[in-house]
Amino acid sequence: MTLIKSISGIRGTIGGKPGDSLTPLDVVKFTSAYGIWVARQFDSKTKCKVVIGEMPALVAKW
Repeated sequence: MTLIKSISGIRGTIGGKPGDSLTPLDVVKFTSAYGIWVARQFDSKTKCKVVIGEMPALVAKW
């Protein structure tokens, strides 16, 4: 599966070439960019929560 980037998030297959599938480098880039964005939305004294989920379909077996 090709790496899909949209306003609602990212989706892809683990492994493969950077930028074409979901590699560890892609995960670091997306999560660090999101973390920076979240940090800029609040002042340093405000606590915030980030909720992370997974695809609930049967294909998302670990």
